[in-house]
Amino acid sequence: MVTISGKTTDNVFYRYEDLDLEDSDDVLMVSEYVSEIFSYFYKSELDCLASPELMLRHPNINQNRDILVNWLVKIHNQFNLLPETLYLAVNIMDRFLCRELVALDKLQLVGTASLFIASKYEEVYSPSCKNFASVTDGACSEEDIKQGEVFILQTLNFKLDYPNPLNFLRRISKADEYHMDCRTVAKYLLEITIVDFRFVGIPPSKCAAAAFFLAKKMMGRPYWDGNFIHYSGGYSKRQLQGCVKMMMEYLEQPVIHEEFYKKYSTRRFCKASVASRDWAKRVIEQGFNVMDLHESNN
Repeated sequence: MVTISGKTTDNVFYRYEDLDLEDSDDVLMVSEYVSEIFSYFYKSELDCLASPELMLRHPNINQNRDILVNWLVKIHNQFNLLPETLYLAVNIMDRFLCRELVALDKLQLVGTASLFIASKYEEVYSPSCKNFASVTDGACSEEDIKQGEVFILQTLNFKLDYPNPLNFLRRISKADEYHMDCRTVAKYLLEITIVDFRFVGIPPSKCAAAAFFLAKKMMGRPYWDGNFIHYSGGYSKRQLQGCVKMMMEYLEQPVIHEEFYKKYSTRRFCKASVASRDWAKRVIEQGFNVMDLHESNN
């Protein structure tokens, strides 16, 4: 295995293995292009971030967004859509709310139209406009959704090439040999970053790295070595501390997003929401520093 040296933006030196060499015979993994692809993702993700400051122009946006995103999770699950569709829908919605002031009674329309757009972009078979109108219980007509779709796309200049957080999570998972339980928990933790307003404006690659770091802690596989630093996009443990802290705070507090919690409490997702909350509360109650948990110098 080829070993290479690297340095993080906060001057942490590390060594990593070229794990992409293992995929040289798999044309689907495009190993000869993967570094360039992710270099592009790391640059372009900054152009697709919503601004929390601009969103805060909307009165009570924190609480109203909580309700709306929780509802979107429910509809997304009801339609059995791809995980990528939900992330793109929330990104579309947030970026639109940065550009346009929206009345409270129109927020559900913005969310519905955003999910409609995202499903067209990501899904092989997208639910019809009629399907989306039917789940709003009369709040949005088909014509409302179609007009909303056009207005949102025009406002965003049709920019939908959002580097999805799940792409970054899959990249990091390579360094963990695609450990299934760890990745399932990481998916739950990563989804916290779209339901919790505090994560608006944080690059998806950083959210994915923090989710995987914390999932590894929960699995008792604590070390964030050179491979994880490199395949996360160069994030050191210190750089992830703020995001990990917010995730732990979210897990400690009472359930706010019922549909999100319920979704990940099923066997399909290894009851990740239940197990993660129980684990986080025990760690916090016992006064442990999660960043150093399970490491030999602790």
